[in-house]
Amino acid sequence: MTGVSPITLDDVTPVFLMRLVAAMFRAGKVIAFNQSRFAISRYLWYILTMEYALKERIGKPDLFTGRKDELAYFLKWIDNIKEEKSQSTALLARRKMGKTALMERLFNITFYKNDGVIPFFYEIKENKMWVVDFCKDFFLTFIYQYIAFKSREPGYLQPESRSDFEEVAKIAKKEGLGYLVGIIKDAAHAAAHEEIDILWEIVRQAPQSIAFRQKEFIVQMIDEFQFLNAMIYLDKEKKNLADTLAGGYLSTAESKIAPLLVSGSWVGWLMKELSSMLPARFRNKFLKPMPENEAAETLYNYSRFFQVPVTDETAFLLTGLTEGNPFYISAVIRSHYPGKDLTTLEGVSRTLEFETLDNEGSIKLSWMEYISKAFPQINDRNAKNIVLHLTKHRDREFTRKEILDTLKLEMSDGQLEKKLKALVMVDIISQGRNDFRYRGVNDTIFDKVFRGVYQEEIDGFDVSIIAKEYRARFEELKKQYHRLLGEFNYRKGYFEEYLILDRLLFRAREDNELLKSVTRYLPGDFNFCEYTRVWRYNSTPGYGRGFSVDIYARAASPVDYSIIGEVKSRDSRKFSREEAEAFERKFDEVKRCEHLEKVVGFIFSRGGFTLEAENYCREKGIACSEDERWLA
Repeated sequence: MTGVSPITLDDVTPVFLMRLVAAMFRAGKVIAFNQSRFAISRYLWYILTMEYALKERIGKPDLFTGRKDELAYFLKWIDNIKEEKSQSTALLARRKMGKTALMERLFNITFYKNDGVIPFFYEIKENKMWVVDFCKDFFLTFIYQYIAFKSREPGYLQPESRSDFEEVAKIAKKEGLGYLVGIIKDAAHAAAHEEIDILWEIVRQAPQSIAFRQKEFIVQMIDEFQFLNAMIYLDKEKKNLADTLAGGYLSTAESKIAPLLVSGSWVGWLMKELSSMLPARFRNKFLKPMPENEAAETLYNYSRFFQVPVTDETAFLLTGLTEGNPFYISAVIRSHYPGKDLTTLEGVSRTLEFETLDNEGSIKLSWMEYISKAFPQINDRNAKNIVLHLTKHRDREFTRKEILDTLKLEMSDGQLEKKLKALVMVDIISQGRNDFRYRGVNDTIFDKVFRGVYQEEIDGFDVSIIAKEYRARFEELKKQYHRLLGEFNYRKGYFEEYLILDRLLFRAREDNELLKSVTRYLPGDFNFCEYTRVWRYNSTPGYGRGFSVDIYARAASPVDYSIIGEVKSRDSRKFSREEAEAFERKFDEVKRCEHLEKVVGFIFSRGGFTLEAENYCREKGIACSEDERWLA
C-alpha cells in the first residue's frame, strides 16, 4: 500500500474508527490490521475531514448552488476520459456566470474521487507576463498539482515558490515520483537558456507526455484561455506579443488521454481564437442562465448566508428579473446600497436601480468593463446607436443591410462589419446564425445599464424611465406570482421548503410550543432549538448515487435534536408509504454521512398522508405535519 501513514488503535476513538471503516468501505479500500496497528492512506484522511483540496474563490463551499446539469455533464465527461471518449471542450459564458466556480468544483470532486483521472487547473491571468515566467508558472503549477494528487497531500497545491525547479525535483523524489525529474530538468534547462520554443513545447506537452509514459489519464482545465495570445510576451520588456502560443495546441488538444477543458469570459474573443488557430479541435459548451428552481435556491442560499432577509414574494420577483444570472443575484444580495431592504418591492427596485445605474453598482461596473474593451476603438455615436437598436430588439437578428438602412448609417458595409465584429469580440452584441447577421445581448439588465449610460446622448433619453420600467416589470411579476400561488396565500411549489427553512432558522425556537402542537410523533424530549445551519442537503456529486433532502437543520448543541426533513407542496395527492420508506433511506444516509446521533426525521405534506404512510411514520418515529401554520 503506497502513501501510507500508520496510526495506532490506541490513538483512535470508537466513533473515528466507525467513520474510518465506513469511508474505506465506500472507497472500495481494504483495511489491513496488524495486531494493534493499521494503515490508512492520506486520501482517506482528507475524505474524513471533508476539506477541499483547492480553495475555491466562491468562498464557503456551501455557496456553490445549482449547476446540477452542468456538473453531471462534466463529471461524466471526465469519467469518459478513462475510456478515451472525451473530446477537448470549450466552456463559454460571459463573466461571473460561474465558469471558474464550476471548474474549481470539478477539480475538487475529481481530486477526491481519486478514480483514475488526475485534475490540473490553471488560470491565465489578465496581466502581462514574459513567456519564460509564464511557462515556469504553468509547468510548476501542473507538477505540484500532479504531486499533490499522487501523494494525496493537498498542501502541495500552495507551494512556497513556483519558480524553483530544484525544489520541486526534490519533492518529486521524496514522494516516490522520481520519473518526474527528467522532464523537470529539461524544463529548467530550457528556461535557464531562454529557449522559448523548446520550453513551450515541453510545458504544453507535459500533461500528455506524463499521462502517456505512466499509462494515466489527466484532465487539463485552463481558465481564461483567450489571454494566452494576448498577455504573454516574447521579451522581458513586454513589447513583443507572443500571439501564436494557442496555436501550439493544434495537435495537443486532440489528445484523448489528457484532453482540455478551456474557458473564457470573453466569448466572442475566445471563439475567434479557437476557430482561427484551433479549428475543429474543441466542442463548444455554453453555460446558460440557471433554471428558475436553481436561481431561487441560489437566492435563498445567499440570503441566509449573508443574512439579508427576503420574503417569498420578493424572492420570486428577484428570481424573475435576474433571469437566472448568478452574478446578478449575488450582486443584489451583497449590494452596498444605503438602507437596503429586500423585503419590499420598493426596496428591491431601489437596490436594482443602484446596482445598474449608480457608478458604485457592481452590476454596472462589470458591464462597463466589457464596454471599455470595445469603445476605445469604435467610440462613436454610430456604434452606440447600433448597440441600442440591437438591444431594444434583442428578440430577433438583423442583417448588416438592415442595420445600415434602419439606422441610416453613412458608412460602407465593410466599415460596418468591422464595427460589428469588434462589438461581438467583447460580447456587447452577439453573432447571429451566420457572419452576416447580428443580434443584441439577450439580457434585460444589460439593456438598462447601457441605456442608462449612453442613450441620453443619442436621443435625450430620461434615465428615470428605467426606474419606472423596473417597477412595471415588478408589477407584472407580482401578478404572475399571485396567480401562481393563488388560494394558499402565495405558498406553493418549491418556495414552501424555503419558508420552512427560514422558520427553523429564525423563529422555530420562539414558536416551539406552537410548532410542536401541529407536528405529530416528535420524541417526548424534543424541543426546537438554535441551529448552526439550516439548508437544503445535496449529496456530494461523484460519490455514488446522488440524492437530496429538502431540510437539514443541524443543532448547535449535541444535547438537542437535529432535523432532517422533506416537504411536499402538492394538494392533490397524499404522501404514500413508498415515499415514506424512500425518505427513511435518505434520512439514514444523511445521518450516517453527517455522523448524527440525536436527530429526528420530519415530513411536511400539504396534501396529508395515506393511512399506510401515517402508520409507517408512527412506527419509525418520523414526525409529520400538514398544518399550514408551519408556513405562516
